[in-house]
Amino acid sequence: MKKNLSLLKPDVQSKILCGVMAEKAEYLNIPMEIDLSALRADVKAGALQFSELEWLIEKENEPKYILISANNLEQGYLAVTYLAAGFNRKHNEAIEILKAECEEEEKENDQSGVWTESPFRIPLIMDNDLLAGVNLEDNCNIFPMNNMFMQGSQNAIVHTPYWMNCRQNAVCIVADEANGWGGLGFGYTGGYRRQERIINSLEYFKENDKVYILRLEPYISKSDADAREEEEMQDGNTEYVSEGTRAQWNHIVLSLAADEVAVRLDQKGEKRYYKQLLKGNFDKKGITVKKGFSYERIVNIFAAMADEKKCALAEKIVTYAVKDWKSPGERPIENNDFRFIDRFCRVGIPMEKKGERRKSARERLMQELVGMEDVKRQILNVVNVMKYNQIRERMGLRGGGYHNVHVMLGAPGTAKTTAARLMGQIMVEEQLLPDDRYVCLNGAELKGKYVGHSAPKTKAVFENNDIIVIDEAYSLVEGSGENDSFAQEALAQLIVELENHSMDKLVIFAGYGGKHVSEKNNKMKEFLDANPGIRSRINSTICFDSYSPDEMVQIFYRIAENSHYKLDERAGGIVRTHFQKRVGEENFGNGREARRLLETAVIYTAERVLGQNKTNYTRAEMQTISLEDVERAVGQEEYADNLQKAGQNTRILGFRAT
Repeated sequence: MKKNLSLLKPDVQSKILCGVMAEKAEYLNIPMEIDLSALRADVKAGALQFSELEWLIEKENEPKYILISANNLEQGYLAVTYLAAGFNRKHNEAIEILKAECEEEEKENDQSGVWTESPFRIPLIMDNDLLAGVNLEDNCNIFPMNNMFMQGSQNAIVHTPYWMNCRQNAVCIVADEANGWGGLGFGYTGGYRRQERIINSLEYFKENDKVYILRLEPYISKSDADAREEEEMQDGNTEYVSEGTRAQWNHIVLSLAADEVAVRLDQKGEKRYYKQLLKGNFDKKGITVKKGFSYERIVNIFAAMADEKKCALAEKIVTYAVKDWKSPGERPIENNDFRFIDRFCRVGIPMEKKGERRKSARERLMQELVGMEDVKRQILNVVNVMKYNQIRERMGLRGGGYHNVHVMLGAPGTAKTTAARLMGQIMVEEQLLPDDRYVCLNGAELKGKYVGHSAPKTKAVFENNDIIVIDEAYSLVEGSGENDSFAQEALAQLIVELENHSMDKLVIFAGYGGKHVSEKNNKMKEFLDANPGIRSRINSTICFDSYSPDEMVQIFYRIAENSHYKLDERAGGIVRTHFQKRVGEENFGNGREARRLLETAVIYTAERVLGQNKTNYTRAEMQTISLEDVERAVGQEEYADNLQKAGQNTRILGFRAT
């Protein structure tokens, strides 16, 4: 399999032509070495966005006009480069001789400032320049001064741009979605007359070998698309936008018998491609890679950076990483060489919404989690240590590594996973993690369905997430024994991932355990004792105590408030008395019991309110939980608990008679 891409970025050049008037010519250099086999190899290596180009080069009845839809200019130019290079190779067996002849002619003409047509240089022409330049008789008063066009109301002489003399080899027209033909003017503003001018402009090059037309369609995420759709619907023009834009391109395709291809990647494909760009730039500079080097974090930050020219950006990042080296090959490159890109981390938590400041994760940890003061202190201490070490590394002070792997122990319902999520979000806000991709999974979920599946499944969890919570971690090995090859395979890969990602991920093992848990129920202790490889990579253990009765009352009221319920003030005493009985019981569910009690109270509230058989209900009636509703709920929960102690299954939807 091919290791590196043939094309790492498009070769866009410019030069000043000194004819009657000086003008700037922009063009695309086409390499001689690229052919169809190189395109196939690049697609296989990760450049999947160009997979549609192959059939065009192979096509026996080659198209004259090729319409390429791309997210940005860089990817569009790469597509043109692959196609032009492929066609050059296809038609010219003695391509080396042709290349030498063209270079000699260009050298002679460069001295006189004249443009030289060549299959290895494709002029880049903006759509509006083409439209006005070819239809001058229709443009008495308008034309931008792009490429030195000049025309006024007095019918002044208009300079003829260099590309109007390109009547043989390929040309490339760039149609910008926002500013050119992609705008709403086609088919609506100017109507049929404008349509015909566009087609006439393109037909100007009908004798040329190829006419590449780039249609730019910037990638829009689903959330942005939904927001844009809502805005357009408010303006009443959603259909007007989509139908008008697509109609234009349909008209071009049909009128010119053009072939159409798309150059696009999904998120997963993008990251694979970016990884290949980095590898290719290493190879280009003669840089070797240290064993255990991880591309993932660099690629994640790289993907989040707001720059459409990703190919050029990859080259800049690699160049910056080795800028202080005496020579690029002086030593193997390592992940620490890329610590500088932490400043480009994307903060994944928006701080403002609808004019109101949204609480930071640090504020939510301190204000919204009831009690747990020692837990909060430990979490913030971990964040501070990581931030401290990051500052040291930026100063060039080594040796401050900190494994971001932790254990959270406690009884069920003590908010371990909530605290873990907030801990990760704080690290994202502090730019200690590249992104806020979060996953919480049961330990047993790391095991695959067949032999050889557990390792890649475990590896994928680390590749696709930055905050990883493995809940009930002991379930990975619980009851499996040493002969469980699935568990052993997952554990082996887990240890590898912890070693490779101990500093660029947050990994938390959570489960039942801690100082107040009986020895027989301390499952996390058994798990850690049985796996010294994992234990040695854990940096801290955070214990979650069960909630007190007063804390349970706070949680009960907070859940009610967040669910837009209003409670009778007298209900607090009843709830507290109930939880005084429950705290300390072996089956006490902590915060989960507060939610369950509220849900039971809502059942009685619904029975009471709807029992009035009214036609209309007030907002207050639909929000208020009465003292009687809470009393009945407490009675039901205590009744269910007594049945459970007697060994009966009580979580069926059945209530005692009241």
